Amino acid sequence: MTRSWLAFACTCLMAGTSLADDLRPAEKGLRLMTIDPLQTGGTPSGLDLRLTMMDQMGSAFLPIRRPQAAQDIANEPSLLLREGIGSVSADLMDAVSVAIEESDLVRSLSAEKRAAQAGVSRASAAFLPTVSGNAWVGGDRDSSLSLNDPGMNAGISIALPLLDGGQRLYTKRSAESRALAAAAELRSVTESVALETINAAIDLNLATRQAKVLEDNLRDLGTLRKAVRGRVDAGRASEADVAELEAELSDVARTLVIASSSAVKSRAILSSQLRQAAPGGFKLPNLEAVPRRGLDVLVDLTHSRNSGLEANWHRFDAAENGRKVAKGRYFPRLDLKTDYRTSRTTRTSRNTDGWSVGLQLTVPLVDLTTTADVREADELANAAMHRALSEDRKAETQLRVDWIEVQSATKQADLSRRKIAALRVSYAAKVDQYHAGLIPIDDVLLTRRQLTMATSEELETVVTRFAAITRLAATSGLLAEIVGTGENTGHRRRDTGSPDTGEPRPSLPGVVVAR
Repeated sequence: MTRSWLAFACTCLMAGTSLADDLRPAEKGLRLMTIDPLQTGGTPSGLDLRLTMMDQMGSAFLPIRRPQAAQDIANEPSLLLREGIGSVSADLMDAVSVAIEESDLVRSLSAEKRAAQAGVSRASAAFLPTVSGNAWVGGDRDSSLSLNDPGMNAGISIALPLLDGGQRLYTKRSAESRALAAAAELRSVTESVALETINAAIDLNLATRQAKVLEDNLRDLGTLRKAVRGRVDAGRASEADVAELEAELSDVARTLVIASSSAVKSRAILSSQLRQAAPGGFKLPNLEAVPRRGLDVLVDLTHSRNSGLEANWHRFDAAENGRKVAKGRYFPRLDLKTDYRTSRTTRTSRNTDGWSVGLQLTVPLVDLTTTADVREADELANAAMHRALSEDRKAETQLRVDWIEVQSATKQADLSRRKIAALRVSYAAKVDQYHAGLIPIDDVLLTRRQLTMATSEELETVVTRFAAITRLAATSGLLAEIVGTGENTGHRRRDTGSPDTGEPRPSLPGVVVAR
């Protein structure tokens, strides 16, 4: 009897499992792989799971809807560089200016800044009186003679808050801090866009110059190949020398393909940022004034002018004022109120008509949400403070790291130049020794390879140093001065600010917009 009941229970369980598999086919493959490998002979099967994934991934996608305004902005002609599209070389600062003008991220932060400024206006309006009106028309069976002769009343109320525990004052200060934070965040994003453009430009310059070095290397090796072939024909060298030279030529050609590909990718990135064909290279500005200021001066500038740090401290000020707003809810509120009301029982009978002026005092007695609001505001202020302190340490650390990189790159570049000069002398001497039959071709190729590598290392070191200096300038708040060096009176070709106010989009101060 017991066995019969057990068999019946097992049958019910198996039937329930089968029913569940039928009801949830999307989970069947996953269950076979994770829960019940015994059904597959101990080997999990992912066939059902793959079929389920194909069904889900192959489902129809809803098209992305872009509003007409976004399409108009995307189709808007871009701001051209001074040198024109596809020029051989362009000024880097002009490219930075165009990239800032064409950046949708900068436009987005500019709109957020204007929204924050509107919040300041809203908070300031709380100090002004409010005026409201109301009216009522309807039948009153007790006073009206008939439904066709209804009664009516109307009134105007004017309220002016006098005391509110500082809520209006600190709300306005909080809004002002948020507006300042939005402005600082806009500067930070603008600097980030400028750095992205500068990095892409120097990467393009590096790849182009490396390609030029490799082309010169190929040309020299081609000249050497003719000399080696002549020695082989004269019986003074073997075909092994030719084979080794051909292998070296193939390796240099492969490296040239990599450098050319890097240049093409950098130009593609720049074309996307500039919304036009990127030039073949860029003229870089002289940034030596930045490291000459010294580390201590740059650290002080970072603490006082770093845009990201400034934005975080303004957010802390906003949170601190928000805490005072929450605490102000504990205090009584005093309002001056004036009302004018008129009431008519019928169209022809006026009952009351007059003004009333008085003070309204509101005292909070029991409001359990206020305590939670104050505690929440306290924690938000503490969080904002620690975030600002973290950003402070992060900015100073980044500055010191970039400073070390600048100093290291300066020494490396000097040593690389010495190495290049020595290798050039050695290479010329070894070529003569090879022609004289004193050394094998391996020594010549090794020295040539070392010379090419040293030249490439020197180029990379110079680029690394320039990139580190630009980061120093951005971290210490000097990037705007560098971008605008020598020219501070540029004219924008078109308005890209608010369509209603005509306000131009902010860019780095002193940036000369390309014309």
